Amino acid sequence: MTNINRGQLMAKVFGIGWTKTGTTTLGKCFEILGYDHQSQNLGLVKDIANGDLSKIIEQAQKKDTFEDWPWIILYKELDEAFPESRFVLTTRNPKKWIRSYKNMLEKQGKASEELNKIRRILYGLPFPNVSESQLIDRYLRHNNEVKSYFQNRTDNLLVIDWEAGDGWEKLCEFLMKDIPANPFPHENQGLYSTGYDFSKLFNRFRK
Repeated sequence: MTNINRGQLMAKVFGIGWTKTGTTTLGKCFEILGYDHQSQNLGLVKDIANGDLSKIIEQAQKKDTFEDWPWIILYKELDEAFPESRFVLTTRNPKKWIRSYKNMLEKQGKASEELNKIRRILYGLPFPNVSESQLIDRYLRHNNEVKSYFQNRTDNLLVIDWEAGDGWEKLCEFLMKDIPANPFPHENQGLYSTGYDFSKLFNRFRK
């Protein structure tokens, strides 16, 4: 990876929860709280594959808060580049997560080879030939690795679960912000097909 000038950049807030854990809701919270926010930017993924983070760090200098790809998997590098930054790990029950994730894939339809390549880089999995167990294991591994990395730095990591009732109070306390008058947002909620047979989903994407 590209060398990073550590200790010279201003602190940020990074949402590093896996996709479909309420990351869009977190991004909306950041905006309501007045941050200059950056969400997903898949255009930066090729730089990860090339081992060059200079453009990613440059982009991160321009905003206050971040969530979704590619920020999710770069928490160690971002932590080094932006000392004293705070990180928010959005989580949800694994069974609910995989249902939501597969529902997203169904709505998107068959992925292009370009998108599968991006997913292979981000997930480290052989898209489109992936199984449900591989996806769940990858999701859980990410959460465990994040918690392990920050285990002695609880002031820098917030683990939050919107479905468990977490909301403004817990988030604002961590960010040292006043609770806004705005209702808590619930963004990008999935619409599920009744009785859909998800066992057929991945086979369809492999054709």
